[in-house]
Amino acid sequence: ADSDEALDAFIREHAESAYHPVGTARMGAVDDPQAVVDPEARVIGVEGLRVADSSIFPRVTNGNTNAPSILVGEKVADHILGRVLPRDTRGPWINPNWRTAQR
Repeated sequence: ADSDEALDAFIREHAESAYHPVGTARMGAVDDPQAVVDPEARVIGVEGLRVADSSIFPRVTNGNTNAPSILVGEKVADHILGRVLPRDTRGPWINPNWRTAQR
């Protein structure tokens, strides 16, 4: 394409989505060259902007994207409102009778 208009026309003619498009604004570490948002969904390099939908998924999910997209929106809202869950410091529970129980 030789111009913005030609590029727009090419995209309109040839681009399509299958199922539910995800991953167009990938989440990752700030130093990840392919990441668009950081782990708190803040757009890297842009102040005051977050993305809270399935576009931040790092890869396509195996199932429908509706519930995971809602979860992302809720989690990002918690970050915005400062309601971040405390880090879980509990270790795994191991049945003291693991050698003989539930085998």
